[in-house]
Amino acid sequence: MSITSEIKNSLSHPKDAIRHYFSQRVVYPWELPSIMRKHIYTGAMGSIYFTLMGGIFFIYFGNAVGISRFQWGLMGGISSFLLASQIFSALITERLGRRKAIWFAAGVAGRAIRVVGIFATLAMWHYGMRNVAVFLITVICVSNFFDAIAAPPWLSWLADIIPERQQGGFWGKRSAWIAASVVCMVIPAGFLMDRAPEAWKLRAAALIFGVAGILGILDMIIHGTLPEPVLAKPYEDNVRARLLSPIKDRKFRPWIVFNMCWTFSMTLGGALATLYFLDELGIQNNFLGGTIVLSALPLVGSIITGRWSGKLVDKAGTKRVLFWGHIFWGTLPFFWLVSSSSTALYILAFSSVLGGTSSTAATNAANKIITRLPSQEDRAMYVAVSSCLGNLAGGLGVLTAGTVLRVMGDWSWTGGGVSLSAFKLIFIGSLVLRLSSALFLIRRIKEPPIAVEAAA
Repeated sequence: MSITSEIKNSLSHPKDAIRHYFSQRVVYPWELPSIMRKHIYTGAMGSIYFTLMGGIFFIYFGNAVGISRFQWGLMGGISSFLLASQIFSALITERLGRRKAIWFAAGVAGRAIRVVGIFATLAMWHYGMRNVAVFLITVICVSNFFDAIAAPPWLSWLADIIPERQQGGFWGKRSAWIAASVVCMVIPAGFLMDRAPEAWKLRAAALIFGVAGILGILDMIIHGTLPEPVLAKPYEDNVRARLLSPIKDRKFRPWIVFNMCWTFSMTLGGALATLYFLDELGIQNNFLGGTIVLSALPLVGSIITGRWSGKLVDKAGTKRVLFWGHIFWGTLPFFWLVSSSSTALYILAFSSVLGGTSSTAATNAANKIITRLPSQEDRAMYVAVSSCLGNLAGGLGVLTAGTVLRVMGDWSWTGGGVSLSAFKLIFIGSLVLRLSSALFLIRRIKEPPIAVEAAA
């Protein structure tokens, strides 16, 4: 049947088309190459959406409509706490067994709310309405709530489609292609922001968000055409027991402890770092340079290391890659500490490449741990509990940073050639906690079991 015939059939029988779209079936080995390709290019579309909707562009937009430093911390903290919805998502996924449908409904809702909310914020700001910042914070938190619901069923679905022995290599290849695609989009976006007159910069940012929103919705629609295998039912129906099982699991608990400590240390220093770069280091005066340094170069690092680090996870061992990836990733606050207005772009360029290479390797290893330590029927719940507890810790990190900035205000101290501010104290705390987490907690994490290939 031709593509035209399929489209006509879908339009004439919409209920059958929807039923076919969300149906579950066996995934055959010969389908894997095309599935992996679609996973990669839809992943690129989704990553472009999240990159353009966040980072330097969103920080500028939020500052322009009146979000204060404390409110940035409050928004990050609330968003992290709302990610506890992943527990609810995992329970519903296990109960209904429909991962694609839950992922699709939550993902489309989250992206639509974010895009529409940003344009509504722009309209409110244009007409001088009050509480614009509060409205935007509410929109982002609600959007993050639905995005969180979409994560556990998606990861469980991914792990069932991609064979275990190929997961590290596939994830690395996917990361590299995604990074290259995002770089091709963020640099023109930064150029557009620099070229736009000051009076039109906010509208230019809104245009970027609009393009990102279209790509984000298309990503959902196309990605949803991937087949979904039938989900294995968990053995335990007791909800309380299901929630506690990842924490009681001695193989998985060390990962949860590390994830919570690491995420707290990450958000403590990193969640508001872009705000520091824009406000204190003057990067908002050079959007193109800032976009290249803060958005493009980390992705270049990901391109450099993505494919081989993914294969390294499969061959050298997950824990080894996890350890060294987090050690190098953990040093980033040091470079933020020594940056100044005159050296920021150069120092941050180096740290961004370092962060991109190390975080990609670390994330490849982490993804294998959280999807391979648990059994197939427990995977969604384990992912949700791990993510939920990590995000609760991350929310505390963001709130701590925002509170420190609010209490200390413009405090500064200079002595012995060293200059300290509230931001720099936060970076020092983040640096110490990151390295401590990597050095002392990763060693306790269990190596995922090696896959046994079925006999031919």
